Amino acid sequence: MRSNILENCMLNIGYWILAAVAMAAPLTLTAASRFPQPEFDSGYVAHKMPHPAPDFAVTPMMDILILVVALCIAVVLVRKVRSRNWILFFGLICLGWFGFIRNGCFCPIGTIQNVALSLFTGVRLPLVMGLFFAVPLIFSLLSGRVFCSVICPLGALQELFIVKPLRMPKSLDATLRIIPLIVLSVGIVCAVNGAGFIICRTDPFVGIFRQSAALPMLLTGMGVLLVGTVVARPYCRYFCPYGVLLEICSLISWKQVELTSNECINCRLCVGMCPVDAIEAPRPALSDKVRGRQFKQFLYLLVFLPIIILAGAGVGHLAGAGVAQLHPGVMLVEKWQSVEEHDEDLFPSIEAFKRSGGTIEQAKMQAAEIVGRFREGCMYSGVFIGLILGLRLLVLSKLQGRKVHQASRSRCVACGRCFSVCPNK
Repeated sequence: MRSNILENCMLNIGYWILAAVAMAAPLTLTAASRFPQPEFDSGYVAHKMPHPAPDFAVTPMMDILILVVALCIAVVLVRKVRSRNWILFFGLICLGWFGFIRNGCFCPIGTIQNVALSLFTGVRLPLVMGLFFAVPLIFSLLSGRVFCSVICPLGALQELFIVKPLRMPKSLDATLRIIPLIVLSVGIVCAVNGAGFIICRTDPFVGIFRQSAALPMLLTGMGVLLVGTVVARPYCRYFCPYGVLLEICSLISWKQVELTSNECINCRLCVGMCPVDAIEAPRPALSDKVRGRQFKQFLYLLVFLPIIILAGAGVGHLAGAGVAQLHPGVMLVEKWQSVEEHDEDLFPSIEAFKRSGGTIEQAKMQAAEIVGRFREGCMYSGVFIGLILGLRLLVLSKLQGRKVHQASRSRCVACGRCFSVCPNK
């Protein structure tokens, strides 16, 4: 009984305390208003941070649609309008949009690595990237390298810097054209084996488009443009890996930039104007004796083709260890072996590996596995390069007579310069 009375008393006291606090709150606020806080005004005015302007509300699928429309316009300009001025004007528009406004990100060149990663490792390929990779190739199968003519921002930028292009010696040109094959192969091997996207990292223009290039890449891009004043489109001809695929598709394309045979007067003006040496001059039909000699040469090269492929495989296997140096795991071991034990904690990669419980022996084992994968990948890349080189030799050995000038299916980039000088349009 006494405990119940004591409990009720405690509850009543608690209620009275809560009521007193509730009643005292307005008085406290009134006192605060009667005695305001002292002001410490330093005269500083906080600046309002401006909000960045909203980006263009362009979805990835809209970019694909814009690319398709631009390619259709390029086909019309190259095949129907046949005007160098209109091709150049539209190229400036595409350079501004795909290059500086879209920051050079929407370019099929880098998607080679995404496609390879999806094919060889099973990583899901986004639909947009697949379309950016495939759409220009489809148009190349239909109408040649119209993507290179005006759509590609890298090509359009180089086109503006052509001043006085020199004709490259055929032997030097054939040698330099091996470089895109190597870049394509090494880029795929590195992407598949986790060494990063080398093709994107060696792009000399993407930093210019984004206005964020490091000084070495900025100087590289400026150097390429400077060389491009006398060697037309050096990146497109002697480095671009996507150009290899466009070249293959253009060789079997349905339509192409053509010189009208019934109106060509063989004035050679187009030969002197073409900056990429893509106009093939006429040559007389071969005699039976020369044709027989060429056929024997073709047979010799055909027999020699497996040897070229095997040589490419061997060179690729030997080069695999060197290419593997681009992988972080291999670089970690190289760095670990080159530093003293008391300096290991100065390197974040070594310290992170040690903190995860790894030892240098484990790092060596992982690096050996990585080198083995690179050797295998580079071996297959060597097979691919050897096959392409062998096929190029076979094509060169098959000489045919031509009555008029012709545009080379593989080298013509549809820039339209020949249109401006042809007397018969």
